[in-house]
Amino acid sequence: MLEQVTASGLPPIISLTLNLSAEEAVRTAEIAVVPAGDRVSVAPGQATVIKAGNDLLLTGYVRDVRPGHDAGSRSLVVTVCSRTVDATECSVEHPTGEVLDKDLGAIAKEFDSLKIGIESDGDLPKEPRHKLRDGETLFSAIERRARGRGILIYDTPKGRLKLATKPEGTHKGGLIWGVNILTASSELTERGRHSAVKVRGQASEGSDKQQLRGQSVAKDSGVSRERPLVLVHEGETTVDRLKKRAEWTVKRGAGYASTASITVTGWRDGGGKIWDRNWLVHVEDKWIGIEGLMIIKGLTLSWDGTSQGTTATLSLADPRALGGENPRGKTEGVYAAPGAITVGWEDE
Repeated sequence: MLEQVTASGLPPIISLTLNLSAEEAVRTAEIAVVPAGDRVSVAPGQATVIKAGNDLLLTGYVRDVRPGHDAGSRSLVVTVCSRTVDATECSVEHPTGEVLDKDLGAIAKEFDSLKIGIESDGDLPKEPRHKLRDGETLFSAIERRARGRGILIYDTPKGRLKLATKPEGTHKGGLIWGVNILTASSELTERGRHSAVKVRGQASEGSDKQQLRGQSVAKDSGVSRERPLVLVHEGETTVDRLKKRAEWTVKRGAGYASTASITVTGWRDGGGKIWDRNWLVHVEDKWIGIEGLMIIKGLTLSWDGTSQGTTATLSLADPRALGGENPRGKTEGVYAAPGAITVGWEDE
């Protein structure tokens, strides 16, 4: 189905490519529009909203404007980015630069001096103290904490930052060879996987071993040889936080062991929802050896009003790549879900 795609304040669209990811804070679009008048009709910084029918895709600003022509024709290409771009490029201005005894969502709201907007999907652990570094952006201020808490940070269609700890849902219908898959490829790798991940850190209060010299260890039984990794925890430590960081690191490594790229016709799943990042989807394609749940870690939506129609290219991974659970699907042996992950505690 050819979508009705619009961008407010811009000339009619000829073609559009939209990129979004569960691992990036800013979605972007490149749009070819119809040149209008005898001047450049679009300016950098111009606000715009991109929609597919009534569904919101992006709220943001024109980033770049690239007019061109030859003797017989003209072209005008613009790039658009989410409102969250300012959270990644502009420094936070805060009276004290410090927030006490609040969770990461509340900390982000305190430091959101540009009123970009913050969303979260549930309860987040409280931080005893979080101090802003001079010149730091909103994104960098919360990202260094999120790393140790198993929290993803990405943007929403409304141009807000979202802090997510789990997949948002499961798409209907799935990706099935012979039904809606145009092209597909997959990859198996050991890159990023470790037999044991040790996370070390200290607490500012207490003198027991677990405050001064503790470490958490997470092991991946799917790694066949010794490949250790030692990390230093960011911020105040507790036993649970060290365990969470170790488990998160091992799960992500195991998750990225099995990835796939699938292009489908149209932008919508079997229920009419536009494909989205951090959503689960059932995949059936024996030719690439995958049958089971995968997670969409990123995607590209392409629209051409003249010839190519509408396609979506989905970047997929084992759900554990984004902190989800073992999919336990019926994939071929080489793409089977990685081995069991165990988490423990020991003295350094």
